[in-house]
Amino acid sequence: MIRLVANAYEILIEIMMWVVLILGALQGYAVGPSFLGLVFGLLLALLFDVVVFGTLVILLEIRNDLRKIAQRTAPSL
Repeated sequence: MIRLVANAYEILIEIMMWVVLILGALQGYAVGPSFLGLVFGLLLALLFDVVVFGTLVILLEIRNDLRKIAQRTAPSL
């Protein structure tokens, strides 16, 4: 059950990152209806993704790496 929740959490974070990027691009285009507005909104959304979701992604990667290390060092019976 714990693995199911952890995997669902990883998928949810990735979906939220894409949603933020799409909404940022749309909002940037709505504020300045040009290609420049779209790119500016996309860059701000990317910055938000890195700051907010980046820490969560790093923690999930650490968790996955620790699981791999534990599987490699576990004694086989």
